[in-house]
Amino acid sequence: MMAITHAAIAAAGVSLVFGTAAPLPLSMAVQGTQLPDLDTSTSIIGQVFYPVSSWIEDRFPHRSITHSLVATGAISAVALPIGFYFGHWQAAAAVPLGHLLSCFADCFTRQGVQLFWPDSAWAISVSNPKRRLRTGGPGEYWVLAVAELGESLRKR
Repeated sequence: MMAITHAAIAAAGVSLVFGTAAPLPLSMAVQGTQLPDLDTSTSIIGQVFYPVSSWIEDRFPHRSITHSLVATGAISAVALPIGFYFGHWQAAAAVPLGHLLSCFADCFTRQGVQLFWPDSAWAISVSNPKRRLRTGGPGEYWVLAVAELGESLRKR
């Protein structure tokens, strides 16, 4: 999925779960959505952190280790103590929640994700390959529109 689609899904999801439209948790959720794509040097975050993304890209397939529940747990282990220390638990919890929502959204794409890495099984939500989303395809734009609509309705 495109970065903007992940951002819209995470912002809508975090807004719904936490019942808030505060900018800090929503922006932290958007940051969390970008973390899974650290496994490819062509993504936005992969370009920013090129040495790290290149190292991961050389060792693991795309949508494996960084798109897993293990990665969500590691992000939680770092973000939550920092958030509780500074008194912003919602913002801290929004980072791993954004990551998790991003990984779950990628389960609807043609490739899927290795959600249960190190298990090599791919989590794909739709059994018919013709019904899966294609990155940048019309189906993804429908998802983006619905996520944006949900987010705007939640803010009212």
